Amino acid sequence: MTTVTVFCEADGALSGFDCRGHADYAEAGEDIVCAAVSALTQGTLNGLLNVLKAPVDYAIDEKDGILTASLGNVPEDKRAGAQLLLRTLVSALQMLEADYARHIRVIFQERR
Repeated sequence: MTTVTVFCEADGALSGFDCRGHADYAEAGEDIVCAAVSALTQGTLNGLLNVLKAPVDYAIDEKDGILTASLGNVPEDKRAGAQLLLRTLVSALQMLEADYARHIRVIFQERR
């Protein structure tokens, strides 16, 4: 199962995500759930880094199926864009979870 932990601040702002595990919906190369999660998380990371130019610490381990991204100190003029990207990611992942609950889980964790 793929588990995506979404990190939240006390004020409700999203500050990053940790995606790990393989969905095990189908064989490698045929797994549509894994492909969807990968496209969504990598697309969001790309948007944060290359489109918005927001400060993001990230790590990718393709072998173990891990992608972690954490916003740094986001300038005021980039905060709304970062929240839009992260909230869109969460919405799309929750839609996948509704259809493939045995293969993806989305959880929220408050950062302190």
